[in-house]
Amino acid sequence: MESCDNVVNITQISRENGVSLRDSRGMLFCYYPADILRKHLILAAFSRRIICFKLRDNPASSDDPLDGYQVAEVENYHTHLTNIIPDYNIPSLRATTDEEAMDSDDDLPEPMNEDEQDHEEDMDFQEDSDEEFTILKKSPEERHEIEEEIAELEAAVPQLTEDYKLVDRLGTGTFSSVYKALDLGYQDKWDNAPWLGRHPPSSSAHYQSVPQPEGTKIFVAIKRIYVTSNPERIRNEISILADCRGCRHVSQLITAFRHEDQVVAIMPYHRNEDFREFYRTLTMPGIKAYLRSMFRALCDIHARQIIHRDVKPANFLFDPRTGQGILCDFGLACRITSSPKQIQGACFHTAASLEYPHGRLFSRKDYDSAPRIKEKQKSARANSNSNSDKVGYLANDNRPISKANRAGTRGFRAPEVLLKCSEQTGGMYILLWKFPLFQCSDDNEALMEIACILGKKKMEIVATLHSRTFATNVPSVTDGGMSWHSFVTKQNPDLYTPPKPNPEHYPHNQTNYAADDTVISDCLPPASSSSPLLQGLLEPEAYKRLTPREALAHEFLLEADEPADEEMFPHPFGQGVCKKYHFIDEVTDELGVLVFAPQRPGQTERRLLTRVLAPGQGVAIGRQPCEYHGDILYL
Repeated sequence: MESCDNVVNITQISRENGVSLRDSRGMLFCYYPADILRKHLILAAFSRRIICFKLRDNPASSDDPLDGYQVAEVENYHTHLTNIIPDYNIPSLRATTDEEAMDSDDDLPEPMNEDEQDHEEDMDFQEDSDEEFTILKKSPEERHEIEEEIAELEAAVPQLTEDYKLVDRLGTGTFSSVYKALDLGYQDKWDNAPWLGRHPPSSSAHYQSVPQPEGTKIFVAIKRIYVTSNPERIRNEISILADCRGCRHVSQLITAFRHEDQVVAIMPYHRNEDFREFYRTLTMPGIKAYLRSMFRALCDIHARQIIHRDVKPANFLFDPRTGQGILCDFGLACRITSSPKQIQGACFHTAASLEYPHGRLFSRKDYDSAPRIKEKQKSARANSNSNSDKVGYLANDNRPISKANRAGTRGFRAPEVLLKCSEQTGGMYILLWKFPLFQCSDDNEALMEIACILGKKKMEIVATLHSRTFATNVPSVTDGGMSWHSFVTKQNPDLYTPPKPNPEHYPHNQTNYAADDTVISDCLPPASSSSPLLQGLLEPEAYKRLTPREALAHEFLLEADEPADEEMFPHPFGQGVCKKYHFIDEVTDELGVLVFAPQRPGQTERRLLTRVLAPGQGVAIGRQPCEYHGDILYL
């Protein structure tokens, strides 16, 4: 757009920074901060258009309504805004007198000078206003697509509009889409106690239990499960989410319902950033907060005999500003069950159990086929040194297909999943600082990527554990491989040079955080570390891999002057110090507790009453009883 002396250009339009108006010489003319834009809905900021205002000596008249813009054109533009901005009122296009302007509550304040602008940019803006209009930050094409999806969902599930106002899309997947919405009945319609939980102030999950004050805009995540999903899979996911109520750093189920063939689940909205936006700049305190949240989530769900099976950054919503994370998307989750032992191709380790979450190795007397498998592995090792036609997998393989769970996402599957282990456990396989680390096209390529690090001998041991053989003549797969320490330092030569802390990220945005030498020292691993945490988490033999509880007890993640993690552990229903007063109805499967009726004057014996609970209620924390048995010491 061509500039002239009497033209002011709007620049730097954004909802975060506001609007700067500069003349043709680049001099700042005036500045309107972001909170004023949100209040007055400046059209340029919301429509992503650059508008040029002509400065005139005479005020605008009805013949020149908006400095040269035609009335019909402006009316069409306002009509367009009513379709994309909730509750937008079309302003009058008639001329406004000076007296009327002075009486108007919506007039913009006097423009700020540059000093005031700098001060205003340092102020915190209301997050609820930002969250309600996040869709306006997206491209017009994507915004139009999301609006169509929201309209279609509201038509398919009409009762949604009674209680929720959908404002944006949070993400899409193979089996579902998730949308952000305002909860219209949080304060006066719902009983939120069951899913809020009772995490004490000293728990890292205390924020989950804090009720929001009156007048706060409450957002939820609405998960729409596609009709193509298996009904049993939908039932399993909702059932698991209900059983995960009360877990720390786990997405909580508020409610779920069906309308004809449409199923939706309502969960709290957790503000987060894309992992790719912060993982390179997250300092060691932030990484520790990330890992603690994730391991606490896994520890709690494993105690309920649930395996997530799709742990990856996209399914762990982390807010680097608060250091809080939430494990979500339980669409592939399953329960630990005692399934019949597989005879053909049986593994040499047990299935997961409460005592051994990652299973344990069979004793020698428990398996008779070990010599046969070892003989096959010896033959495979010999083939590795033969011609290329002796190594690899058959193009047309007529052998019986090994059936096993292949849950998870490509690039994040553990070796036992890639080897089609029949007794998979809750073991994790993660690596930070490089993302994505593995970019394979299939399971065989994924095994080769891992083999380049672990080496041929280790892969043979892992394969034998699962009644498989491993052979390769790829030169980059050496016999001994390399240690994780060598691999990580090779991939990250500047590993010991701490990244510059982002002042907006946890814990550097905390007023009590000392931004001195502790920032650098926090980035270094413990000098006395007897067992590196990374090595334990990436152990390829699943039964040797660190459990989440063991990882939380590692010296790297221990928090000084904080209570032990067991003290904040929310027990599964029916466990804890008051477990003898908890029961599950054998007929209805309803949760219930026995409570004493209030004692009347002169009454010598106390009567026990039965109370039915909702999932998430009656959870004992650490050594403390649940909310119904606070007087447990007197029972």
